[in-house]
Amino acid sequence: MLRNILIGLMCFLYWGNLIAQTEQEEPAGNLSTPQEVAHQHIYYLNEEFYDLDKAAAALVGDPKKVTDKIRDYAIKLKQIFDGKGLMVREDLIPDNPDYIDSTSGNAVYVLFPDELPEIYITRPMVGKNKRAKQYADYWRYDPASIKLIPELHRAVYPLGSHYLLELLPQGGSSFLGIKTWQYLAILVLGLIAVLLNFVIWRLLNIIFKVLANTQLGRNHFDSNIITKISRIISYLVVAYVVFIFFPVLMLPVWISYYFLAFLRVFNTICAVFVVLNTVELARSYFEAIVSKTESTSDDQLLPIFIRILKVVIIVIGAIYVLDVFSVDLTALIAGLSIGGLAIALAAQDTVKHLIGSVMIYADRPFQLGDFISSGDIIGTVEDIGFRSTRIRTPDSSLISVPNGSLVDMVVNNMGSLKYRRFNTTIGVAYYTPPVLIEKFIEGLRAINEAHPRTKNDTSFIHLNNMGGSSLDILFVVFFDTTDYADNLKFKEEIIFSILNLAAAMNVHIAFPSTSVYIESMPEKEGQMPSYGAAELSEADQQMQQFLSDFRKKYPDAGA
Repeated sequence: MLRNILIGLMCFLYWGNLIAQTEQEEPAGNLSTPQEVAHQHIYYLNEEFYDLDKAAAALVGDPKKVTDKIRDYAIKLKQIFDGKGLMVREDLIPDNPDYIDSTSGNAVYVLFPDELPEIYITRPMVGKNKRAKQYADYWRYDPASIKLIPELHRAVYPLGSHYLLELLPQGGSSFLGIKTWQYLAILVLGLIAVLLNFVIWRLLNIIFKVLANTQLGRNHFDSNIITKISRIISYLVVAYVVFIFFPVLMLPVWISYYFLAFLRVFNTICAVFVVLNTVELARSYFEAIVSKTESTSDDQLLPIFIRILKVVIIVIGAIYVLDVFSVDLTALIAGLSIGGLAIALAAQDTVKHLIGSVMIYADRPFQLGDFISSGDIIGTVEDIGFRSTRIRTPDSSLISVPNGSLVDMVVNNMGSLKYRRFNTTIGVAYYTPPVLIEKFIEGLRAINEAHPRTKNDTSFIHLNNMGGSSLDILFVVFFDTTDYADNLKFKEEIIFSILNLAAAMNVHIAFPSTSVYIESMPEKEGQMPSYGAAELSEADQQMQQFLSDFRKKYPDAGA
């Protein structure tokens, strides 16, 4: 892989060197157009055609006005262009002696309107009548721009790095357009960058982990995320150091252009990752805060807010990257607006689901952790996203329901229950005497009163119906619980109590059947149960004994 990278790098340098060596015409020397001014300044600072006096003459427009100061400014202006990676595209510069800027209405041309608006070429005016606008027959760099050259030079070469320009050699042999000393300087700068990254990363990792273990962040922050943030910030610091000292190498402008563009994109990506990881780091802290609140609405909104924030961060980073490549954002946004309309028409369902998610958060028919049922769907709400809601079913499978569809469905939120209802019908045989049925119902009500988790004020236990094969007793009680497992447990206890009570009182629970009675068959005599006074008294004693035992089972029921 390293071999392929080196081959690609050599091809890149060779291609760039061919472009740099493209034959250029010698300047005419009359500085009659903005193109001639820029061409003469750059041409005569080329090592092959070096002539400092002619290069400096392009700044003032007259060889007689060239001084040592102007010569120094001519060199520094070229170093500013090279250090910022600004390639002078002579083919784009006007080659018209009478060029007039359409914005200002003056004979002015700015070489780099976005990157270096302070430097511009003008055609000096002659005569005192400014309204007539009589211009000289030559162009030059504007005097106001020339005065700013030292300040701009220090900005491109900060922290004293401009002093290195005087210490580093300027000549020497070259290979693929790069001098030997420049190869060595690149190697030294690379080694310094690696060593600096090693030191800064470990130092930041220690500092951040110490801060994270304070009272504010203890047990909240993920150490792996802290390590990632430390590493990425160390990359940013190293990239900044390289960004400062790279222009000193005085590499060909086309190399500086691509490398500095790469550094800007790299810095933007690293900054985006730092912010994203910081948001993720803060997420664990805020999750600990919202978990202590009674409402679960903040538990729902926090993941959505985090997602929106991350999307905004990525979009801002993408805008910065596009700006590095000089993409016209105004035209891009206009194009996206038209395309967005077409996409919106084609993605109506998606928009519907997004609106559905907003409605869910506005109406709050359910919250995270609620047990809900809607149509054939039943389960626990695990996540409420932009497009869909994920529900964990009792058999542990995960269902994703589009929010647009969910808001149109009838949702039974069992997670908001205040208590759970047990509704059943107890059928007793028709031959059961009414007195015994009354005693049995009395026992059922006593069971309800004795159970510690039933709500006695909201129960319904009555002889309710004369069914086809049984006398039906309506048994409706409410358990003081919202937990599904507890509900099943209490149901089981009540059902066993009903069956035991029926067995103790010799009450027969009926089942769907058809009975045919023939009175004239003597062999059937004696088959029907007898319910005389003695039997009823015995049934009452059995009920009292059963209820006594039942109350002993739940001693705290009446407390």
